[in-house]
Amino acid sequence: MKRNLRSLITMSVIAGSLVLTSCGDNKKEKDDASAPMQHEMHQESEDMAHAEETEKSVTEFKDEESQKLFDAYLAVKNALVQTDAEAAKSAAAELKSAAAGNEEIASVAQQMAETADVNKQRELFSELTKSMEPVLKGSISGGKIYKQYCPMAFEGKGDYWYSDSDQIRNPYFGDKMLKCGRVEDTIM
Repeated sequence: MKRNLRSLITMSVIAGSLVLTSCGDNKKEKDDASAPMQHEMHQESEDMAHAEETEKSVTEFKDEESQKLFDAYLAVKNALVQTDAEAAKSAAAELKSAAAGNEEIASVAQQMAETADVNKQRELFSELTKSMEPVLKGSISGGKIYKQYCPMAFEGKGDYWYSDSDQIRNPYFGDKMLKCGRVEDTIM
């Protein structure tokens, strides 16, 4: 009986350790550059201190409307990275104004601006990202946009977002799993 209890406790500790080392909770940085998902499965450590050191792509667009949409989209993404529902509401309202010529983006932005629930905002951000793809593809005249992916988003279904940096800053989990994800594509 004692042996079974000890075995059960040991197995529970091992299982708990595995859960804690899943995507986002591993505090150690691995230097293996050959790993296909080197940005994935790392959590915030000294990253916030080095956030300003991140190299960003200066993206230029063929038209001013696309530039405004992308800039407003990034403001929404960054607010979600910070898990700041009020900032996301404000940024979404700005995005709605910038999206006057795109009814689909304006509608999703309006819904985001009307809720203070960060989880609902993240669900809407997924829709927003899908709506942004046609705007971004073919409208860039210089620079890069990184299409990034988190396999853990939405209970393991995974989802995408766009960024002006190749560094992962996850809007679906914010500081809980800041660096969970990988660059899937680069739009130029």
